[in-house]
Amino acid sequence: MQGIPMRALPTIAIAMGDPAGIGPELMVKVLADARLHTRCRAFIIGDLAVLREQAATLGSDLRFRPIKNLDAASFQPGCLDVLNPPGFALGARLPAAVHPQLGAAAAHYLQLAYELAMQSRADGVVMAPMNKESFRAAGYDYADELAFLADITGCPEPYILGAVRDIWAVAVTEHVALRQVADFITRPRVRDKIKALDSVLRRLGKRQPRIACAALNPHAGEGGLFGCEEIDAIAPAIADAAELGIAVSGPVPADIVFKRALGGEFDGVVCMYHDQMNIARKLQARGDIATLWMGLPVIGATTAHGTAFDIAGRGIADPGSLRAALEYAIRLA
Repeated sequence: MQGIPMRALPTIAIAMGDPAGIGPELMVKVLADARLHTRCRAFIIGDLAVLREQAATLGSDLRFRPIKNLDAASFQPGCLDVLNPPGFALGARLPAAVHPQLGAAAAHYLQLAYELAMQSRADGVVMAPMNKESFRAAGYDYADELAFLADITGCPEPYILGAVRDIWAVAVTEHVALRQVADFITRPRVRDKIKALDSVLRRLGKRQPRIACAALNPHAGEGGLFGCEEIDAIAPAIADAAELGIAVSGPVPADIVFKRALGGEFDGVVCMYHDQMNIARKLQARGDIATLWMGLPVIGATTAHGTAFDIAGRGIADPGSLRAALEYAIRLA
C-alpha cells in the first residue's frame, strides 16, 4: 500500500517554549522518532543553538536545518527545519531560572506559530512547556498563554481540553481564584462547555459521546444543603444539552466522576474548575496526559507539566506528555 503523500499530512508547528527549561530536551527525544515523518510535516520554531546543544548532550543523531521562512522547509526524515522569529535572537544561553528574556522568547515562538496558522500554513501547534512567571516578567499582562492567544488571534472563547488516557475533560472555569469560581458557574457557561466537549468527542470518532457533568459542591450539593449551584445552574444546563440530543449525565459528585469515567461509563467529563479536572488527570501516567487549546484557528497542545528548571539539562526529563500532546495535535489537526 502506498504511503500518504507528504502534502496530505498535517503541518505541525512545534514551539520551543522556555529555552532554558526541559522543553528542548523533550523536543529532541520526541522528534527523534523516525515514524513522525509518516504522520505529519513537523517544523520547529525556536533557537537553533539550544537545540543542537541539547541533541549533542543526549547523543542524538537528530539534525536541525535553519530556515528563514516556511517556504524553505524541506520536511526531511531525521532533519528538522528550525524557524526563528524575525528580528528575535536569544543570544547567550541563560541559566535555568525565571528570566524575562526567556519569557519573551517563549511568547515570540508561540505567537509566530499561530500567525502561521492564521495564514493557513500550519494545521496544529504544539508547545514545549513555558514558564508563566517569566512570561509575565517579559511584560505580557495575561493570566496565561491561552489569554495571550485569544488576544493575538481574535478568538473570544478559547478553552482548555484535558486528555487522560481515553477520557477528555473541560473545565467551566480555569485560572481564577477558588473563592470566585461559584460566580462563574452559570447555566450558559456550563451548557456551552457540554456542547463544546460533545463536538470534540464527535471529531474524535465518538458517534454518541457519553458525557458526565461534575457537581461543584460536596455530594452534588445535597439538594441545596451545601450550595445551590447544582440546582440553579448545572442541572438546568444539563437539561438544555439533553434537549439538543447530547447524552449527558449529572450533576455527578466530583469525588467519583473520574473513577466512573475511567471505568468506562463516560467518554468525557465537564468539570467546574481547574483543580477538579487536573488533579484527576495528573494522577495518571504522564505519558497519557496533555493539555489542549480549543476554540483557536487550529488545535494547540502542550504538556501537562511545567519547565522543571531543577532538572533542565540533566537528560532525565520524561518526554511522555509532550509526545502525547503531539499525538493529540496530529489527530485533531
